[in-house]
Amino acid sequence: MRRALVLALSMIACSAPPPAIVTPTPSPEAGILEVTALLDLSGPGAPAGTAQRSAMELWRDRHQASAGTPEVRLTFVDLAGSDASLLIELRRAAEEQHADALVVGVPVAYGSVLGRAIELAAMPVLFTLPLDVSDPVGLPGGGWAFALAPPLERLAAAAINDATDRGVLSPALVLRRDETAKDQLADAVEAEMIRRGRDPLTAIPLPAGGAVPAVVRSSLSVLRSAHCTATITACGAVAREARAILAPTFFYLSYLTAPSEIQAEGDLAARAIWPASRWIIPAEAGSPERERFLLDHAERFGPAGSHAATAYDAVTLLALAARGGGADDRDLSRAALEGITMPLIASRYTFNAQQHSGSHPDDLTFVQWRAGAITYALPAIFGTGIPTPSPSTTASPTPSPVP
Repeated sequence: MRRALVLALSMIACSAPPPAIVTPTPSPEAGILEVTALLDLSGPGAPAGTAQRSAMELWRDRHQASAGTPEVRLTFVDLAGSDASLLIELRRAAEEQHADALVVGVPVAYGSVLGRAIELAAMPVLFTLPLDVSDPVGLPGGGWAFALAPPLERLAAAAINDATDRGVLSPALVLRRDETAKDQLADAVEAEMIRRGRDPLTAIPLPAGGAVPAVVRSSLSVLRSAHCTATITACGAVAREARAILAPTFFYLSYLTAPSEIQAEGDLAARAIWPASRWIIPAEAGSPERERFLLDHAERFGPAGSHAATAYDAVTLLALAARGGGADDRDLSRAALEGITMPLIASRYTFNAQQHSGSHPDDLTFVQWRAGAITYALPAIFGTGIPTPSPSTTASPTPSPVP
């Protein structure tokens, strides 16, 4: 059975090259919770990946200082933005490293291939970033998959609702990642507009490094909003152009926005908001545990974003589930996770056998960067706070040939 499992998982990842260095296979240790975290630490998602690693290290240090049980061993793996590496490292964690659970902190497309790999690995897999499915529980591998962040469809709906309330839904553009890269949030915004019976917003690829596309530059004078799912650096370049010509453009950024990125882009921070957990706002901490987390994180790494808080929660949940024997029994760990309903740092979670998407919808809000801190976004009733020219009836900008 074990040989069949290894063979099946290997076939899923057969298109990727073998590891360059072969290390001895460790033996599992009784009573120790082995958690492997798959993160992007050197690729395009490095800001979010690094923030998650820092938060999990903070959890480990506090857990050890308090002599908490069970003993938890964290292993961090850098996927460097590679989708193929996800499947390889999932197999390696399950069969070679003898992990008891997996934390996935990179954007993924939850399809049949990934679901089958999770099913064969047969261990709890906690996703800390938004999934492109509302709940994985009914999908292949979904019995082992737990989603801690709001799903992409909820984030897209929130953005469209907010843009409608502020009166900036049109004219608008989606400034997505370079066309060679997948952009699930941009796709979710398009799907949400179609679901509402509206024409999708025109989407323009925004290269990570380079000049602002001419069609975007020429649209700024009338552009009321831009859903910018590209890199913060690319979005910042558009914001500088908007400020230079006194354009009214308001920016909706990705849930993946990290405080360490936005604080370096003053023009963007002045006219941008993004969806996040309300509990990362210091004034809204709401509990001593959240207050301690925000304070400790700020002292060591700077202000915490939603990714950091959710990664911290992921290890908390796994440790709680392991106390009943899950450190050595994956089935017990899964059953324990399905019995958890409790508030932690990023959200109030509810999991059961029929629900593996655990975040509470009311914990999602829009935030902005102001005066060196994360705070609530200006309420929609007050508009954007950016001076606007005379109202225009121009439809959403459409790319035109550039000489």
